[in-house]
Amino acid sequence: MPYQNPHDSTLFKKMSIPNEIHLRRDKVVPAIQRLKTYISDAKNAGMKEIRIIHGRAGSGDMRRAVHDLLSTHTHIEKFYSAPPAEGGPGATIAVLTISPHA
Repeated sequence: MPYQNPHDSTLFKKMSIPNEIHLRRDKVVPAIQRLKTYISDAKNAGMKEIRIIHGRAGSGDMRRAVHDLLSTHTHIEKFYSAPPAEGGPGATIAVLTISPHA
């Protein structure tokens, strides 16, 4: 076993974190809390990009809340609506900041 504690391995962390999070059908406040945790976990795993599935139906409150968080989050370099093949207006792609020690 190459690691005494596999949780110390960046590769293990990266493989343990999905590249997207689904927030559809969630209430906005708990969904944003989950998203904050997910962004932190993805950053710690060394991921470069994540996809947030917020849905395109309804009032748009979830999408606005997601974009508000991403626009001020220190781990997010930029974000944009997903291309049609990756969810279109129902998903957002976020690019994570690069760590200075990476």
